[in-house]
Amino acid sequence: MTETPAVTPAETTLPRAHWRMSAPAENHLRIQTATKATHHRNHSWAIEFIAQTAEPPQPVIRSENLSVETPAAACNLDPKAARLQLRYHARHPPLAIESIRTGPKTSVFEIPLGKEDTVYGLGQGTGTLNRRGQKKELWNIDVLGHASCIHPNLRRLYQSIPFVIILRDGFATGLFVDDPGRQIWDLSEDRVRVESHFKALDLHLFTGPTVPSVLAQWTFATGRMPMPPRWALGYHQSRYSYGSREELEKIASEFRQRKIPCDGLHLDIGHMDGYRVFTFGKAFPKPKEMLAGLAADGFKVSAIVDPGVKDEPKFPVRQRGLAANAFVKSRSGGNQRGKVWADRSLFPDFFSATARAWWGSEQARFQKLGLAGFWNDMNEPAIFDGPGKTLPEDSVHQTDNGRHRHCELHNAYGTQMAAASRAGALLHDPDARPFILSRGGWAGIQRHSAVWTGDNSSCWEHLAESIPMLLNLGLSGVPFCGADVGGFLDDCTGELLVRWTQLGAFTPFFRNHCNNDSRRQEPWTFSPEVESICGAFISLRYQLMPYLYAQFARAKRDGTPIMRPLLWQWPTDPIAARCSDQFLLGPDLMIAPILQADAAARCVYLPAGTWHSFLTGETFEGGQHIAQPVSLAGIPIYVRGGGLIPMVPPRQFIDHRESDEEILLHVYLGGRGHLDWHEDDGWSTRSKRKHTHSRIIELTDLGDRGFLRFGSSEGGRKSSVKLWHIALHCMDEAFSFTANGNEFEPQFDEEDGSVRFALENHGEEFEIRWE
Repeated sequence: MTETPAVTPAETTLPRAHWRMSAPAENHLRIQTATKATHHRNHSWAIEFIAQTAEPPQPVIRSENLSVETPAAACNLDPKAARLQLRYHARHPPLAIESIRTGPKTSVFEIPLGKEDTVYGLGQGTGTLNRRGQKKELWNIDVLGHASCIHPNLRRLYQSIPFVIILRDGFATGLFVDDPGRQIWDLSEDRVRVESHFKALDLHLFTGPTVPSVLAQWTFATGRMPMPPRWALGYHQSRYSYGSREELEKIASEFRQRKIPCDGLHLDIGHMDGYRVFTFGKAFPKPKEMLAGLAADGFKVSAIVDPGVKDEPKFPVRQRGLAANAFVKSRSGGNQRGKVWADRSLFPDFFSATARAWWGSEQARFQKLGLAGFWNDMNEPAIFDGPGKTLPEDSVHQTDNGRHRHCELHNAYGTQMAAASRAGALLHDPDARPFILSRGGWAGIQRHSAVWTGDNSSCWEHLAESIPMLLNLGLSGVPFCGADVGGFLDDCTGELLVRWTQLGAFTPFFRNHCNNDSRRQEPWTFSPEVESICGAFISLRYQLMPYLYAQFARAKRDGTPIMRPLLWQWPTDPIAARCSDQFLLGPDLMIAPILQADAAARCVYLPAGTWHSFLTGETFEGGQHIAQPVSLAGIPIYVRGGGLIPMVPPRQFIDHRESDEEILLHVYLGGRGHLDWHEDDGWSTRSKRKHTHSRIIELTDLGDRGFLRFGSSEGGRKSSVKLWHIALHCMDEAFSFTANGNEFEPQFDEEDGSVRFALENHGEEFEIRWE
């Protein structure tokens, strides 16, 4: 919870409503209305930072008609019509917020939409990328046992983020409703209708005007993803559950013997002693020895931790929690109890700093055994016997800002647990980057953890649904996300595992996970062909690690999603704006996964520009659909003309003690591009400038001439790269080359039509020209 920084508002009292307006930043406007002035919230569980400068911009406030203005935009209130008009000083089309009503129990408003307007965000949800035509209820819930596929009419899931981006005529506006209680967003008609189950309305508007600038403004306010440990970007293997030390070590041995890369192994609830949190059962003897042995072979082990603490008098974790008064209370004042895996349990009150500190200390004690990460599950919170399968709505939280009923804070519970988990990991080792994975979440979850999309099913529908689900999480400020590869429920087939692994290799979080009652899904469990193809794409993930790592660094810097919808770069293209089955990985790679069984081809949309097939080298002009033939062994992958793709040789796991001394930089002609090169030690929290190395590599292709410029190095860390191997694709032998003005002759590869040469790395700027 963060106290809202003081920003002078304009405010007035009208019949049945009290209004406030303020401008926390030039591109950030805040509008609040309540039945009484005392009903306004002065704190937030989502907003971390308000002003982008030491002093927020001083808005022009005209209290007579209650308007607020900054250099970017102005918002005016029509009190008689209960209508707000957001106007921009540029040619950005205006946005109206109307029918605004606040009452003793709910708040409501509507935003009319034009025919071509599109809407994105709202965190995790089913359906297409564009949210229009959908109705969502933001109330985090455990949906295990849903139908065989998550269908478009399912209104609730594990992550609720009441933030949307409205794209109108290529211009973007962000809108956030700061209320972690129940909300209903109805986009089924020609408007957005929002009903918040709270007596005050707190709207934040982010004025863009582009989708990237809206995300930068939004993630500045709610916080950005910290850099994860580099190993967390690798491949993870899991099952519910690996039931013994012997089984876990056998899985690890199979990966190494079969030469399939893997960094992360996950322990589900089967590792615990009677489902008691922060314990190992008898099937995992000498856990410290086990974890040390796995670490020596390159495996990092993450353990699941649920919020339910077994209500057993002699359980030490419970005893210490009671001593800290750390549990959620019932309406009558006692500790709230409910049934989960450990049967009768107590639930930590993560809205209390005291409770978070206690939980963090328990986790730090457990982490001393050698665990590398923590996996927060059941933190919606999910309860087997409670009303609505969660804590009773009248349960009481003793928060850092007073007493609140659970119904007022429900959606933020998982985020607060993730905050406690991250704090616990840093308590154990302040110098090491934590890896936290969370199922439940709300606005700002990215500050604390990665997320996965929960208990999906092994079906083609869920494979297809995962793409818009992950893209909308990214557009909600959550870049480090993924879905269970192969599906959690039901039985996967070999073909489905191949197609899901091919997709998962390009998602930010890459983990294979399945249920005990499901067919095993380790890459070798189907056939030699399936194993070979899955292994090849997992290996490709590791070869692309420098490119992927650069995208994580960008996400940390300005909130840019790692996995991006096509509209990110082509917002005025109506086909790109509605595309739900393709995506960009960073700025240059476009992935078109195979989402149907027995596919011999798939239709791919290529936006404007030049595109190169990553696997075959074919070149295509954009602005068209193409029919791309496919085999089981591959999926359509394209590089944008102007793309720069750094790669390294295959490896079995990521070892921060080893560095990449040679980089193969693939350069694809046909446009302009740049690569934000980034290096750090890959594991520590020392991410400040003096501990990093960065440089910008720029490509300009003018057809008859061009240049590749390596900018000067920045940061205090010396680059580990000693040699750059450059491959210029789609070039003939007619060009002459110079390096900083000195002529040289590269090699021409007739097989793939590339020009190749090597350059020694140094920190100064240098330039390759051809003409």
